[in-house]
Amino acid sequence: MTKTLRVTSAAVALTAAMTFAQAAQAGPTGSHTFRVTATVPVACWVRPASPVLAETGRSGQVVEACNSPGGFTISANYRPLLATEKARLIYGNMAVDLAKSGDQVLRRSNLATIRTIDYRFDEVELEQPLVLALTIQPI
Repeated sequence: MTKTLRVTSAAVALTAAMTFAQAAQAGPTGSHTFRVTATVPVACWVRPASPVLAETGRSGQVVEACNSPGGFTISANYRPLLATEKARLIYGNMAVDLAKSGDQVLRRSNLATIRTIDYRFDEVELEQPLVLALTIQPI
């Protein structure tokens, strides 16, 4: 992400005068405009407060953080469900029936953000324990 900043102040102009000859001629009451650009690396993470274990009524929180200007996707990876198994996850304000494949998109965001999401499991019918590993991918 590149940000362009416009800075106009006597103090900054005075500092810039050490580097830029034009600023030195303007004196401390003059103002100048210059452009500063910086590249900020994309950083994303998702951290559950405790392991995300599928059991009816089990709940918890997840911190999602990503500074990607295009947003991000949160996904869950888990063992494939048997034909007789099912689990519903309420993630934030969305109800998601977990896919039999073992891969499920939980949320897409179209902006950079840091937030805490509440989740809980409903209608869980499993023959074996099910632990979800959450991942985040910048868009």
